[in-house]
Amino acid sequence: MSSTITFYDIPGSLPGGPYSPSPNTWKIRYALNFKGLQYTTVWVEYPDIKPLYEKLGISAVLTKADGTPYHTLPLIRDASTGAIISDSLPIAEYLDKTYPNMPQLFPLGPDSYTLHAAFSDAFMAKLGNLWQFVIPAMHRALNPASQTYFDTTKSVMFGTPTLDAADPKGAKRAEEWNKVKADFDGVAKWYREGEKFVIGNKLSCADMEVGGFVLWTRAVLGAESSEWQAMSAWNGGRWAQLLKDLEPYEVVTV
Repeated sequence: MSSTITFYDIPGSLPGGPYSPSPNTWKIRYALNFKGLQYTTVWVEYPDIKPLYEKLGISAVLTKADGTPYHTLPLIRDASTGAIISDSLPIAEYLDKTYPNMPQLFPLGPDSYTLHAAFSDAFMAKLGNLWQFVIPAMHRALNPASQTYFDTTKSVMFGTPTLDAADPKGAKRAEEWNKVKADFDGVAKWYREGEKFVIGNKLSCADMEVGGFVLWTRAVLGAESSEWQAMSAWNGGRWAQLLKDLEPYEVVTV
């Protein structure tokens, strides 16, 4: 069966490429692979995302803090239905609705969408201390075609002239990483003892969201980094185990 789904992803220069350094697109790659859907990847550099929206004739569904449109990936185009959808949860909802006979990303049913959205907001609120480590590292992992754009647009988050200047160094690095640990300790308390996933032992798009950010951390900081070595042991090894459980869905289809 030929592929009808085009998945737009961000390329990078990580070892073993093609391999995306974006946590948000990883959520949907996990989802597509989990459902067993055939798809084709189109790699889009950061400066080309807005022109892609314009070419496809769609508007951004997200906005920046100043109210201007936020053109971002993931984005999928399904030629079998004509649908073009951006943002992770709406894409996951579309995939379950359109392909109901394949594994479900919302195993409790479509009515659990709001609960997943609430989980997403709560989880994202726990990641503020992580940004200073992974966003500068992501900049280094991007292709040259995206690096200048990314540095210019993301350094304003930290109020620094460059992303490298935002990257914690020296004694401050260990101090700030301890704050990241405290945040993940808080997330770990949301899980019931003895259960691997957000919904007990049923894998869902919520786990793919968490996994996307954990995979991002390992990928851009490096599997041998002191930060990943520490994180992989946190909370009884929960986060490293999550990546092992998601590993069958890491396949990069191009």
